Parts: sequence; structure tokens; C-alpha cells
Amino acid sequence: MQLTAPVECGKYFKADRGTLTLASGNLRFESDGRCVFDVPLPSIEKIVWHWYSFSAAFEATIARQNYFLSFIPRMAGFHEWWAALMTGRRWRAAMEGNAAPGSMPLAARLFRVSLQVAQIFIMGCAAILSWGMAMAPDASTLSLLLGLLGAVAAGLGFIALIGRGLIEIAAAFSRHTD
Repeated sequence: MQLTAPVECGKYFKADRGTLTLASGNLRFESDGRCVFDVPLPSIEKIVWHWYSFSAAFEATIARQNYFLSFIPRMAGFHEWWAALMTGRRWRAAMEGNAAPGSMPLAARLFRVSLQVAQIFIMGCAAILSWGMAMAPDASTLSLLLGLLGAVAAGLGFIALIGRGLIEIAAAFSRHTD
């Protein structure tokens, strides 16, 4: 089995971008056209998968040198973050000699669902507030137009988020019934 993924090596603002490869029991990191390390997995002194990274980053001690390797790129959006979580879980399983996981843990899935519910709630509130601003009896023509436009935009966003949620629910049910 061979795995290759883009990673960032380093913490905080000091991180080198490169490619991490796991092949034939060797872990290799290349950055800026040079090999930073290429070692057999058993020779790694310590590997720590921190709980706060949800398996999307790990710290390895190789030849008494610490490396913090993250599958999550800096300034990642939600979808990049979610993909990095899945990548990290596959890598962790491969490095520990376990089978690849089929899905994310329940806590991560609940977190994702709660974020989506929060988006829908915020868009619904924005639509209601904009509609209320447009219907105020002492509203000027400009306030009326802006309120109506805001209500329409927020309402369409609200409907789109609900539609996307229903599509994801249908896809989840079809995966479990296959």
C-alpha cells in the first residue's frame, strides 16, 4: 500500500509545505525539492496523534528531531478541513497497521450536522429580520427595497441550505440501505 498526501510541517506561522509518502513501510517527507526525512516506520521514536487534531495531524520524533505534520492546510475552509480529517484517519490506520476507516466518528458527524443546522437557523433569522425591516410602517423607500432584497436573498439561501440538507440525508440513507 502506498499513500501520498500534501502536508504542512511545523506549528503556528512557521510551516513548510511538502509531500508525505508512506510506501513499503517507509515514511518520507519532501519539501522544496529536498528530502527532509525518509525512515522506516519502526525507527520512528515517537508518534503522537493529538486528540484536538481529530487525527488530521500528528507529531513524530525522528532521530531526536520533532516534526509536526498536518493534513489540514493553513486557512482551510470547511470542506478542506473535512477532507483532511478523512485523509488523516486513513493515514493513521495505515501507519498503525489497521484497516482503513469507513466513515467519520459519530462526534465529528454530529459537529458537522450542528454547523449545518446553525447555518439554516441564521439564514432563516436573516430572512425574517429583513422582511420585518421592509414591512416597518415608517420605512423609507430605500429601506423597503433593501429589506425586500435582503429577505429574498436570505430566503433563497435558507431554501438552498434546506435542499442541500435533504439531498445529503437522502444520500446517507441510500448508502446505508445498499
